[in-house]
Parts: sequence; structure tokens; C-alpha cells
Amino acid sequence: MIKKILTGIVSGSFVGVFVTAIILPDTSNLLELFLTKITATSIITGILCGIYSHFSKSKLQVFFVSILIGIIIFFLKHIIIGHDLDAITMGAFVGAMLGGVLAVTKKLTHSFNVYKKLRRRRRKGFGTYS
Repeated sequence: MIKKILTGIVSGSFVGVFVTAIILPDTSNLLELFLTKITATSIITGILCGIYSHFSKSKLQVFFVSILIGIIIFFLKHIIIGHDLDAITMGAFVGAMLGGVLAVTKKLTHSFNVYKKLRRRRRKGFGTYS
């Protein structure tokens, strides 16, 4: 569970910096990009999406629920802070990016584990019929 939460935090910070760089193109300092409300909200969304990714079995469900989590978190930020940017579109974009990262990570991890298990069984003689 810790690995998925850390994946959510790291990918949330990267997505937050990316979205901030798109929306506010006049900022050139990386620390300024990292310390914005959009990046903080993306990190919170990443944490929640990572927690959900741990409990879910379906990769497609992780993707769609991450979009929903992103919309809810960014809309709550819009209600609390009163940001003038489009909260639903930003939340859906950030949620889709985080959901995609977590779903691909889940698929790669599963495929790698299956490959290791099959390799271990082939070394023991599974699959040789002669």
C-alpha cells in the first residue's frame, strides 16, 4: 500500500507541476511551480487515488474512479478557496493522468509477477513434456 501511495504522491507532484506550467506560463522558477495550490491539490488527489488503487482489482475502475476523485477534490478546492479556474475540467484532467499512471503501474506489476512465476516454474521442469 505504501508503494502505491508513494507512486500517487510522486505522479501527483509531476502532474501538478505540469498543469501549473500549462496554466501559468509566466512562472519560470521550478520551486514556484511546485509550491502552488494546483500542485498541492494534485498531490492530495494522488494520495487518494493511490489508496483506491490498492483496494481495487480492476485497472479500468481505477482509471474512472481516479477521474471522479480528481473532480471531487478540485471542486472542493474551488468551493473552499474560490479559485477562478475551471475546477471540473482540471480535476478530470489530473484524475485521468493519475488514473492512467496507476493503472499502467498496476498492469506492469502484474505482468512482471506472472513472468517471474512462470520462469520459476519452467526452471523446475514445468512445460517440458519429453
